[in-house]
Amino acid sequence: MADIAVRFASVTKRFPGALALEDVSFDIAAGSCHALCGENGAGKSTLGKILAGIHRPDAGRVVVFGQPVHFDGPEDALRARIGMVHQELAFCENLSVAENLCLGELPAKGGFLSRADMRRRAEEMLAVIDAKIDVRRPVGDLTTGQQQMLQIATAVGRGARIIVFDEPTSSLSQHEAEKLYELIVRLRESDVTSIYVSHRMEEIFRLCDTVTVMRDGKHVATTPTREITTADLVQMMIGRRLEDYFPSHIAGEAGDELLRVEGLSSPAGFRSVSFTLRAGEVLGFAGLVGAGRSEVAQALFGLDPNAKGRVWIQGRPAEVRSPADARRAGLALVPEDRKRQGLVL
Repeated sequence: MADIAVRFASVTKRFPGALALEDVSFDIAAGSCHALCGENGAGKSTLGKILAGIHRPDAGRVVVFGQPVHFDGPEDALRARIGMVHQELAFCENLSVAENLCLGELPAKGGFLSRADMRRRAEEMLAVIDAKIDVRRPVGDLTTGQQQMLQIATAVGRGARIIVFDEPTSSLSQHEAEKLYELIVRLRESDVTSIYVSHRMEEIFRLCDTVTVMRDGKHVATTPTREITTADLVQMMIGRRLEDYFPSHIAGEAGDELLRVEGLSSPAGFRSVSFTLRAGEVLGFAGLVGAGRSEVAQALFGLDPNAKGRVWIQGRPAEVRSPADARRAGLALVPEDRKRQGLVL
């Protein structure tokens, strides 16, 4: 029997109007990569935040390497060498990469900040995860994927023995994701325990030794990954057969043409994009980060004044030069970075 890094024993957590976790119990082996799976709202992130000291359980116990722990905040968890890579990015965007990476542990000499030591420490933290980012740049100038890599560098670079990865590849390109996969393998070889929250089946079966399934705040099962199939895992997550999961509209026939785009191009990073969209369809845009997917969406919504091309909406030529034009034409946009671009905080 492998040593136990983390034991959740009858953990319960309530929020106003919601029971997030109910009597959750399972173990996580030391030095393993342990997946936490479930639909949105299943309680995965809440469990990770309890371990990271962000939330306190209302009932039950958390035991780390044989010792019950009671964290009053994330700083207590960090002192216990538990880190978390959050899905929701939170940085001081006006500060530099180095300042963000060393925040809370700023190196000083004679009572004053040592910028040379700060930059050196930040570069060492980034080197551990093979992230090539100028530590002098303001974090607000970085892409979402680069900011995600900073979070990973913060957790790994501070010597965490247990790291919670909450949807870590949601903002990463495939190249960055491959670097993360290599890092997790190295962490496992160094006896670091990784708790990996993800919906992506390929990642779970590629990286994780064991998988725990959550549903509606309850523990469903914990099993070695090699002993289940993708269909088994999905059925445990959603509580019904995989065939029942797919929406009915996929089998239906498409309706009238609603949108036609021809030769859409822009210096922002795409050219000669043409497609049609019919009523009842869901059209997907796939590609790596930087391929132009978001830029096409922004151009359609009138956010790119340099975009050229022809657009028809419900068979009529449309001139969409601003978001106001788009809204009048019946177009809406849910942006890539909802926190920065979709809300006025």
